[in-house]
Amino acid sequence: MHFKDLEFTSQPALDWVAPYAAKAAHALESLSFPTKKDEDWRFTPLKTLTKHAFQSVNSEAKSVTEEHVQKYRLPESKESTLVLVNGVIREDLSSFSLSTEAITVKRLQDMTPAELDEAGFQTLVPVERDYFTVLHTATLTSGYYLHVHKGAKVEAPIHVLNIQTGSATPYVSSFRLLIHVEQEAEATLIEEHVSLDDSVYLTIPVMETFVQKKGRLNHLRIQRENKSCFHISRPITSLEGTAEYHSYTIALGAHLFRNEPQIIQTGEEVDFTLDGLILIDGDQISDTHSVMDHRFSHGNSHQLHKVVVHGNAHSVFNGKIFVRQDAQIIDSFQENRNLLLSRDGIVYTKPQLEIFADDVQCSHGATIGDLDPDEVFYLQSRGMTEQKAKEVLTYAFALETIENIEVESVHTFLVDEVKAYTSRNVASRF
Repeated sequence: MHFKDLEFTSQPALDWVAPYAAKAAHALESLSFPTKKDEDWRFTPLKTLTKHAFQSVNSEAKSVTEEHVQKYRLPESKESTLVLVNGVIREDLSSFSLSTEAITVKRLQDMTPAELDEAGFQTLVPVERDYFTVLHTATLTSGYYLHVHKGAKVEAPIHVLNIQTGSATPYVSSFRLLIHVEQEAEATLIEEHVSLDDSVYLTIPVMETFVQKKGRLNHLRIQRENKSCFHISRPITSLEGTAEYHSYTIALGAHLFRNEPQIIQTGEEVDFTLDGLILIDGDQISDTHSVMDHRFSHGNSHQLHKVVVHGNAHSVFNGKIFVRQDAQIIDSFQENRNLLLSRDGIVYTKPQLEIFADDVQCSHGATIGDLDPDEVFYLQSRGMTEQKAKEVLTYAFALETIENIEVESVHTFLVDEVKAYTSRNVASRF
């Protein structure tokens, strides 16, 4: 499989990305598609992806109306929602009226090359980073630049809603978010990915985030697309000294979900979280390759990655904590916990520590197992049926990751999704 034969767009509105896309399209000619011989892909089968012939543009984006979008709108983000359909910005469906004193929102295609460079476009995720980043740039259609001004406290969550819709032919959807949180500014970003039908597509979102001194960003990523699609994402964050970044990724859909979050400490006294909850069943594949990179002293980081596997689904986790030579007084924790609800499920896990400093407190671990029969028996002894006891234990296992989500409507929705998953899959397990 090779994407070099894609028919790349040349619409006038895309003039801004033409130099980057041309460079990427040329690079695809010499790059090899990842295989199991590549270390980073050896546990992630891509055969299903290679069976499809993808096109680079899907014309069905214009058919999406307010009626389609309404059920995904959040009451907390009534005036702070940005909508993209098949990677294309839909201003007629967006509603964004936050004060310009707090935040500036621009389309990337409205920015000059100098403005893009100043904002750090392709600084954290350069075009040559890997095969799928090159493909992302070659098929990039649009994106947003979000700039939270110095000292601003953005109360309403910013909801970036990425909608994918039907096409007779599989297609590639690429878009980019470029985010700056200035000194002492605070904001909450909800990045959501949904499908309107069961179309086959490959979406490659890339996000570059810069948080300056004493800035704080809460970032919630929700992936609940159809189980025929492929989702390969690159969210990369740079933290200056005394900055905070707290990320929570919830993945419920996609046939293949490959997520490669990376957080880079570029100053002292940072605090960041990189938690995740994956609920998969059937033949779904979830693959998380994360990096927490401590390059300066005085840093706190936390990662709790939980996975529930049912059916023939399989999960991959490769989490790396780097502590550079001059990064002293680092407190970093990483744990991957996996719950297997079927005998046919597969879990590969590889937490890693690479420490080159001596004054650190770092720990990591991984667990894989079924429900504890003693815990099931205990709940039965308190009057629960065996089925209900197993549902409660599975629900409790998954719920820990979403307890810190403060947006009420999102929290309620995710709790309902966890309940639905547990009742559906625990019932068919035993």
